[in-house]
Order: sequence, then C-alpha cells, then structure tokens
Amino acid sequence: MTKLKSGLTLVLMPLILVLMTSGYAHAQQPSEAEIKEMIQEQFERMYKKGVESIRGRIVVTGGVKPFAVVTDTGDKNTTLRIRQIEEMPADIALEVLRRSLIALVKKGKVGATAVFYTTANPNKESEADRVLVVEMEHIFGPTLAQLVPYTIVDGKARFGEQVVVETEKKIFNINVGEESAG
Repeated sequence: MTKLKSGLTLVLMPLILVLMTSGYAHAQQPSEAEIKEMIQEQFERMYKKGVESIRGRIVVTGGVKPFAVVTDTGDKNTTLRIRQIEEMPADIALEVLRRSLIALVKKGKVGATAVFYTTANPNKESEADRVLVVEMEHIFGPTLAQLVPYTIVDGKARFGEQVVVETEKKIFNINVGEESAG
C-alpha cells in the first residue's frame, strides 16, 4: 500500500504542480470592488429594461401596474408580469408580485430583482404629480429604491431628477415568513 501511495504521488506530482501554477489550486474569489461593479451593472440593465418596457404604457394610462425585471443566476434579464395583477388594486398587485418573487428566490433561480410601480408624488411642491418607484435588491445584499418623478406632457413621459435611497429587504429577506412578504 505504501508503494502504491508513493507511486501515485510521483505520477501525480507533476500534474499537481501544473494545476497549482496555472491558478486552479488557488482560484481567486472576486474582489469586493468586482462584486460591487457586477451588482451595479445588473441594476443598470434591469432599470433600463424596465423603463423601456413602461415608456408607452405610462403615457396611455398615466401609470403602470407593478411588474418586475429579474436577473437569474445565469445573469439573464427577464421581465415578469402577472396577468391577474392588471385587474387588482395597486397595493394588492404589488404584494402579489413581491410574494411571487419571494417564491422564485426560494427556488434559487433569481439573483437580483427590480420591482417597478407608479404612485402619487408625496411631494406636493413638485411639478411632477406621479413617481416611478424602482425597488432593486440583490442576493449579495444591496437594497435600493430609485424614485423618479414624472409627468405626462404632450403625450410624452417627462422624467425628473431621480433620487436613490437605501431600503429594507422585501424579496431577499431570509426571515420572510410564508404569511408576510414585508
């Protein structure tokens, strides 16, 4: 048995040395800066895809029912709309969408989410009477909301200066129970 072990060691040693020098033995984890950059890129792609999706809809109705853009674990973006939401009041529709996203997250299929919806502008001094809210969450932690005031002028949506704020997790919260999404 000892001869077999030493024979295998002699045969495998050159392979082990090659693997160690080629980086396989010490595969580097992405740096914190690289992770932040990846998250930022995913958030930007989801935001862009969502805004492109609502431009026409927002003009016709003045707002949109909640929908999401998700980045799956393969880094592919997909727009998620639930047909039944169109018939629901906005607050219930938002809750149904969030619960659906939580179910997808629990299955391990989603790495990032961006939930889009519109609401009345709470800032009465603003020229914009509506706000586009985009709640973005990532499996690695960042949770942000972009608030973009807008108004419809001459059949076109005019977006104002966006504000970005940190928010609480609603989708990737591992303590979320079955009965409550937030």
